[in-house]
Amino acid sequence: MKYFAELDGEQREFVVERRAGKLWVTTGDRTFELDLSLVGDGATFSLLVDGHSYDVVADVERDQVTLQMVGERFAVRVEDERERAAHAVAGNKVGGKRELRAAMPGIVVDLKVGEGDAVEEGQTLVVLEAMKMQNPLLAEGPGKVVRLCCKKGEAVAAGALLLEIE
Repeated sequence: MKYFAELDGEQREFVVERRAGKLWVTTGDRTFELDLSLVGDGATFSLLVDGHSYDVVADVERDQVTLQMVGERFAVRVEDERERAAHAVAGNKVGGKRELRAAMPGIVVDLKVGEGDAVEEGQTLVVLEAMKMQNPLLAEGPGKVVRLCCKKGEAVAAGALLLEIE
């Protein structure tokens, strides 16, 4: 899967894949073998990159990950290819009528809102299952749900209108 990370205004693309039971990350023309293990409470990891060991503390808040490693803190914005496609399809409008569309084919596994509900930015509106993963689709800004165009259990195509917000 592709991930897009932004650190200090610089954006990089990473391709993460599992091959022969190992995790591989490619960025640009470089590929690294990774081994990542959870340590303790769920925020600390042991990371091996091409045999070099690092202790990493991660704090995830929406699309920003704050990492502490090698005595430094890094705030990184992260978006996977599904999220990027969803943002492109939904648009980045903050006011007026907005549409939430499916970024890829899937099944609506949960509707978190109904017609007439007020929503806040970042609130989960619909949970769409695609490629055996559940993807929460979030409100881009505050508003009111004016029309539901899908129902729980329904299969939807890529680009299908799921709901409208004003």
